[in-house]
Amino acid sequence: MNPNSSARRRYLQLASPLVLSVVLLAASPLTAAGPATARWPEEQRFFFDDGPGWLLSDDQRSELIAMDEADRLPWMDRFLAQDPVADTEENELATGIGRRRLLIWQEGLVTFLDDRAKVLFLHGAPLEREVIACDQTFVPLEIWRYGPKETTPALILYEPQPDWPYRLWLPMDSKRVLYGHEMEYWLEQVAELIQNGRGPRFDKRLCKQTKAVDLATGIEGLFGFRDKRPTNTQILSWVEAPASLADWASEAVRTPLPEGPGSLVVAAPEVYFPKKEGQRMVARILLRVPEESGLEVHEDNEKTELRIKIDGIVEREGELFENFHIRFQVPVEDRPRELALLMDRLLRPEDEFLIRLRIRDEIGEAEIHRAVGFRVPSEAQAEEDLPSDVVVAHGVDVEPERVPGVDSLVIIPPETDVVLGLWRVETLISGESIQKVIFLLDGKPQMTRGKPPFQAELRLGKYPTEHVVRAEGYDSEGGLIASDEVVLNQQRGQLEVEILEPRKGAVLSGTVNARASVVVPEEANLTRVDFLVNDAVVATLVKPPWQVEIEVPELAQRADISYLTVAAYLDDGTRAEDVRFLSAPEYLERVEVDLVELYTTVEGDRSLSLQREAFSIFEDGRPQEIAKFELVEDLPITVGITIDTSGSMIESISEAKTAAVDFLERIITPRDQSFAVSFANHPQLLMHRTSDVGAVETAVSSLHAVGNTALYDAVVTSLYYFRGVRGRRALVLLSDGDDTNSNIPFKDSLDYARRSGVAIYAIGLKIGVTSIGIRGKLNDLADETGGRAYFISKASELHSVYGQIERELRSQYLLAYSSDAPTEAEEFRTVEVKVKGKLKARTISGYYP
Repeated sequence: MNPNSSARRRYLQLASPLVLSVVLLAASPLTAAGPATARWPEEQRFFFDDGPGWLLSDDQRSELIAMDEADRLPWMDRFLAQDPVADTEENELATGIGRRRLLIWQEGLVTFLDDRAKVLFLHGAPLEREVIACDQTFVPLEIWRYGPKETTPALILYEPQPDWPYRLWLPMDSKRVLYGHEMEYWLEQVAELIQNGRGPRFDKRLCKQTKAVDLATGIEGLFGFRDKRPTNTQILSWVEAPASLADWASEAVRTPLPEGPGSLVVAAPEVYFPKKEGQRMVARILLRVPEESGLEVHEDNEKTELRIKIDGIVEREGELFENFHIRFQVPVEDRPRELALLMDRLLRPEDEFLIRLRIRDEIGEAEIHRAVGFRVPSEAQAEEDLPSDVVVAHGVDVEPERVPGVDSLVIIPPETDVVLGLWRVETLISGESIQKVIFLLDGKPQMTRGKPPFQAELRLGKYPTEHVVRAEGYDSEGGLIASDEVVLNQQRGQLEVEILEPRKGAVLSGTVNARASVVVPEEANLTRVDFLVNDAVVATLVKPPWQVEIEVPELAQRADISYLTVAAYLDDGTRAEDVRFLSAPEYLERVEVDLVELYTTVEGDRSLSLQREAFSIFEDGRPQEIAKFELVEDLPITVGITIDTSGSMIESISEAKTAAVDFLERIITPRDQSFAVSFANHPQLLMHRTSDVGAVETAVSSLHAVGNTALYDAVVTSLYYFRGVRGRRALVLLSDGDDTNSNIPFKDSLDYARRSGVAIYAIGLKIGVTSIGIRGKLNDLADETGGRAYFISKASELHSVYGQIERELRSQYLLAYSSDAPTEAEEFRTVEVKVKGKLKARTISGYYP
């Protein structure tokens, strides 16, 4: 006996009992032009394309392709006969090939064009597999890992089109291919509006597995590329031939196999070409199913039948041509008879095709895989007559089995953290049931839409305030199908709770309004906010406004204490709280009183040696007692940089960026924080508040000038980013002209600036003395907040101005006092600080209690 032939039979027997007859019986030669394997006999094509060929080096593949048919078979025999693990009796190569092919079939894969088949054949089942089940966000995809996350790149396998073979994702493909079309569009819109891709991650809100995809690709969203992201070379190395065939065989022979379906008996496919239809030829595929096929019979009171499902793939020139799904429901008599299953496909004459079939018993779940290659002739041919006792069945094409789409409604979040004026609410709707959408603002219905597009314009308050926008989708019968809500202007930063009402120092009882503000970290989820009176929970809220009415117990005696606690919880268990006494003994009431802090600049004070006695404080004209006094040269500071990037800045933007970066480098220490905002047609956050001054500098350096000037919106937006920040705060604002594009009028932006307590340093660039209007507005913003306005004629003077601002911010006095005004008074309180002698003090003009 020829030992090479024996080895080949040994390989074929071990390769898979499910596909044995594919090789031995379906040996139709492929002769038409196309890729090299298209001309090979089926047994040789099977070796090259369906597993073993992936074990060959590039040189071996090239050598095999160059051979003629007579030489290829002996070459394959020699390859399969080799025993790379020579110290054992078993041929691990043949056995390993068989086990890896069985693993592929048990995964339910039909074609070896599916990259999952290649990865499984080369490496076996992954150690970790995460199926990303977020159809509103991503195309179907899986993340496979074969080692630790720290050292082994993840393999991402995704479905590029519905019902197509999965592809191995490469960084060169870009991350776009992993997102659904609508999600890709929305992420791209955000990236265009927010420079450097720092827009809100809409995909993260929809899909909790987004973080896993970010980690596997090394890309945040569409454009947030990480330094240590995987490379094409690293990923492609996982689909290269193994460096050691012995190592591969030793590993493959140990491949664990889950319990798979039983095996059917079905003869090799036969193909006939009975007629032409237009320019296409009917390719009729015949499957002969013997009586002892292993099919189970479905029986009930109405019918007895066989149920067979065939999933088919048509390949042309090594690529997917089409896929199809056919179901047979065949009535049977007392016992099954031989069946002839017929399937017709319309194909091009003179082309070569390979059809792969997965044949499944829908009752007993046994299955078998079959394949046949053929060349479509130019003329029709007679088909073979079937015996009269054969049951002939024609299948019916069916849609692929997919999980039906879920009816859902999602609100597209705003492009920015701060939303002012009119906001257009847009939604993504999936499913067929939603026929009407009601839009609500803070629980109150605002608008109803009865047909697409389901969107609405909502008028918000004049100041940025936390709002809850909700959209509810109803069916034609008025039933609620799906809903979604977003929180606008949510405070972001370190988790923090501050009780706003009731005020400190008040002695209360009975029904009292309690209100709090909650700062939530970026990308964290707030689960609930509890209101407690004397440690007993009286209310739990899950969305703003964080406001409830509480009952304060009456004092039984003067020594009793009542207190309010507001506690906020994140989904990771993190907790923060604030406490406020509601009724307490007199000594505690004094402790609870707020101090008004005044960061004060003294013009002309070069020595910085003034003492407490040199200062006087007046509130609404009444003298106040100074409770705290210190020089604050080194206290931490939070600085916001807001830069005009409208079209008129085109000649100055380069110098403006350089000066701003130099300023930040000088003033920001590791204890300080900074952020950056630009504005043209609307404000844009360039970088969130951070102690990484380099990140802010990078964001500023990317600016370019184009568009109109939304100055007043920029002032309010920038000040809102100071929310939740205490201590010294300063906003440095640069603009070269008056407002042309804001939603907020100047008087409201000025009032908001008063309420913020943030010192504004306004720089007017190329604003002449005749531009009285804008010069007056910038002066007002500075004067009312304790800052200062500068007017310069050219951008090169910015370095000097920033130097002056730096020196001022590093040489201030902190004065604090306890107001003698009644605690219930809510109107604006004017403040004035005076210094003895001819020096002049500058601080905020007043505050709202």
